[in-house]
Amino acid sequence: MALATVAAVLVQDAALRAQLDRIAWSQVVMAVGMVVMTLTVLASGVAAFLLFRAVRRLIATVEAQAKALAPKTEPILTAVGKVTSDASTLSTSVKERVDEVLETVKDVNGRLRELVTETESRVREFGAVLDVVQAETSQIMLDAAATARGVHTTAEALQSGRPRGRIGRRE
Repeated sequence: MALATVAAVLVQDAALRAQLDRIAWSQVVMAVGMVVMTLTVLASGVAAFLLFRAVRRLIATVEAQAKALAPKTEPILTAVGKVTSDASTLSTSVKERVDEVLETVKDVNGRLRELVTETESRVREFGAVLDVVQAETSQIMLDAAATARGVHTTAEALQSGRPRGRIGRRE
């Protein structure tokens, strides 16, 4: 039995060795994976650290530039503020002047309408007076013409020596 036991132990030892080899290989693969993951995390950490330092340097540079430009931009900002204030004042002044002009135009327009209405009324009255004057003038002219004719007829009659009863009749 000893031989059978030794053979059984050898068979079991080969199977055990195969299982142990598989376990060893899986542990090697896991160790390599852990090393790769550790290196990746370290590389990411180093990259983040370098990026952080670069960003801090960039922020420091921008702040330094802003501090250097601040004295130069302050007069510009002051001038821009003054220009804005002047433009606002000018705009307000122009608006007031335009409002005054519009009010004046409105007032003049109202006065012109009143004047046109009054002038139209006077022209109508004057036209009526002219009609009356024309009628009276026509009547006076007819009377004057009749009087002139009468004077002329009388003068002819006096010159020709006709008797008085026949004045006004022609032969």
